Amino acid sequence: MNTHQLFSFLSDPRDPEEVLAALPAEELAGLLDLLFQELDTVEPAFGAQAWYDLAVEESNRRSVSPDGAAHGVA
Repeated sequence: MNTHQLFSFLSDPRDPEEVLAALPAEELAGLLDLLFQELDTVEPAFGAQAWYDLAVEESNRRSVSPDGAAHGVA
């Protein structure tokens, strides 16, 4: 995943929770990494913090679920 893809996510008109729930685990991890890097800049992009927080929540939900399903639904 690259910076261009990050800004595609940040400008996506869909609900971030919907987008994040649909991402495969590898893409979610890549997005989390890019968001973390973006937040470590002097002026992070608008919305990056909210997306990061929601992505962390999604990752946590998947780690708790026995089958890795989104939203903890087994």
